[in-house]
Amino acid sequence: MIRNETRILAALALAGCASTAAPPGLTTVSASPIPGAAAPVARGETQLIVRAVPAGGVGELQGAACEAVSPYFSASFTAPTRLLMPSYGADSPDITVTCTAGAASGSVVAAPTQVWSNGLGGWPAVGVSVGTGNAGGVGVGFGWYGGGYGASGGVPVVRYGEVRVPVPVAGG
Repeated sequence: MIRNETRILAALALAGCASTAAPPGLTTVSASPIPGAAAPVARGETQLIVRAVPAGGVGELQGAACEAVSPYFSASFTAPTRLLMPSYGADSPDITVTCTAGAASGSVVAAPTQVWSNGLGGWPAVGVSVGTGNAGGVGVGFGWYGGGYGASGGVPVVRYGEVRVPVPVAGG
């Protein structure tokens, strides 16, 4: 019985893990600073995964020409790709991504989100309690601790999710 509970605890612990690596098969492109732009101090690097998709359709438009623009940097690339760019923490800007396939084009705005990195940072911690129990025998119990931001030494970081740029194409 305890072995099954250990497996459940291990699964719960691993469920909170996430990777920031690029999905296989994507090229990686770095953004270039816009000349003369007064950008905030960079606090590392972040990424944006860009995919072009047919508007209202299914699948992906391989080879669509795309451009990502923010007040501080820009990049031109072919979708799908992983765009690397500076992270400005809380000052990270929205990024407008436009993709073109033939004569059709579409745009989306990618907004940054702040997430907690390193440590539990709000994830519940699991504890096991073994005691003498009551008159019936040994008692085993599980407890949840709410954690809390800052309680585990983590730091806030800014990330961009994957964007799917809808492009209206014939038959899509």
